[in-house]
Amino acid sequence: MKFNIKKDFPWFKNNPTWTYLDSSATSLKPKSVIDCINNYYSKWCSNPHNSDSSFTWHVNEMIEDVRKKLAKLFNAKSSKQIIFTSGATESLNLIANGLSNSLKKDDEIILTMGEHTSNLLPWMELQNTKGIKIVYANKENEIPTEEQIIKSITSKTKVISFANISNLLGYELDISKIEKLAHKKNKNVIIVVDATQAIPHKKLDVTKSNIDFMVCSGHKMLSGTGIGCVYMKDKYLSSLKPLRLGGGMNNQVSCNKFTYAPSPDKFEGGSPHTAGIISWGTAIDYLNKFGWDKLLKHELELKQYINQELSKLPNVVLVNKEAKYPIVAFNIKGVHSQDLANYLGRKHIIVRGGLSCAKLSDKIMHEPAVVRASFYLYNDKHDVDALVKALKQFKKSDIVSF
Repeated sequence: MKFNIKKDFPWFKNNPTWTYLDSSATSLKPKSVIDCINNYYSKWCSNPHNSDSSFTWHVNEMIEDVRKKLAKLFNAKSSKQIIFTSGATESLNLIANGLSNSLKKDDEIILTMGEHTSNLLPWMELQNTKGIKIVYANKENEIPTEEQIIKSITSKTKVISFANISNLLGYELDISKIEKLAHKKNKNVIIVVDATQAIPHKKLDVTKSNIDFMVCSGHKMLSGTGIGCVYMKDKYLSSLKPLRLGGGMNNQVSCNKFTYAPSPDKFEGGSPHTAGIISWGTAIDYLNKFGWDKLLKHELELKQYINQELSKLPNVVLVNKEAKYPIVAFNIKGVHSQDLANYLGRKHIIVRGGLSCAKLSDKIMHEPAVVRASFYLYNDKHDVDALVKALKQFKKSDIVSF
């Protein structure tokens, strides 16, 4: 598949000598998204909580329009099920905090060792404060599977929370398979999906999969930074407690008590990141126009190409060759991953070295850490070639001591 959309992304024009291979951390932004953010600040720049004029009310309508676009993208029943947050991290904290009142000592939460810390630490905090028990579905030296998760379910299991695509190793867990089998074994178990790495690449149907919660971040799919969302089933809109208390999320306030505003306002206390929300809508428009099938086909071809090229290098250890999605984890034999990432950075190739916030992943792969190169729709074979060329030129003497 041949096309060139780099012209849509000002980053490439401004950084012509650099190769960007860190889209799993954050995506580059098309000009349409940058223009959208500039337009908000230069033309509108008002708080959507102000409903006293048609001018300010229009900003509120712009936000609700994005909420509807996300609901359509996820096939949610209602846009009210979409709660805006600062990103997937706040989203997972909102869920864990909101569920804490319904969890008690010795209740079990199933996680995997491949999770991002955003899907580890909120649950660990409940383990420390409430005495719940975290159960890791996969054993050491094993990539998580759906079967391992289902096998871990007991009568004490209250929550299963997992990333359906790993941010470091790129493996995929089937959401619908886990949901169906989990509810057969324990009909009351709550399913939380961290779709942060999935949503930039594919549509997910939350109604068909019958999950309770799903979280993601907009900045990994072309929007501005600092914006994300939670999808939640209707029943949680009234029962779940909010994470942020303050302006906009209350209905009535007296000296000694207050009531919540209806959802989604209930969960969105404080002035929203309006520019980020609106930019997310423009990002969705861009991806819809580009085409989701076309996007995935391009990424799969690129993943196949980089696997092929890296496999030709005898000193390169390719850790996740079988992973489907455009994340490549690798090392050079005898070289620390962060030394290699630093070397590539000096070659103007942006990658990530270490564990990429998946801090327990060293337990499930045969490397203490890896270099991660991650791709998106604007990458092409020339970017792969630049990486491969730099790896071919690497010598142990290129390592810089700090």
